[in-house]
Amino acid sequence: MSVRRVVTGIDDEGKSYIARDEPAPFAGGFFELWSTDGPVPEPLPQGDLVTGLEPPPGGTWWRVFSLPPEAEMKGRLAGAVPGIDPDGFHTTASVDYVLVLDGDITLKLDRGSVDLHTGDCVVQRATRHAWANQSDRPTRMMVVMVSSLPLT
Repeated sequence: MSVRRVVTGIDDEGKSYIARDEPAPFAGGFFELWSTDGPVPEPLPQGDLVTGLEPPPGGTWWRVFSLPPEAEMKGRLAGAVPGIDPDGFHTTASVDYVLVLDGDITLKLDRGSVDLHTGDCVVQRATRHAWANQSDRPTRMMVVMVSSLPLT
């Protein structure tokens, strides 16, 4: 078994790109997807859920969501979500750990794109990006978003 790991980055011109596309290292019975240093934020009191495009400073979000096929998604995005361009591009001040649970999806960046499939993982590091579901059925994904400083 292997787990595909895709990691985004920002180049010297400030453009997002695919920094790594490789099998995740296997170590001692588990796959090393990514790690960060720093304090863990305090949890919110029960029931205080926050919504939006990115977690608040020092916060984390864990989400499961479905992205419909691209034609349906573009209709939803047309000015409907603050911070997301009509073409779906957006930037969040967060490190996002993404797992494709079911289906196929394309991660689009300023400089290129990568096709992802069930089981693929992405480390989305505060880069400008968009998701495009070019299939004919929804794609189910899971993401853990950790508030971060912008990547420069």
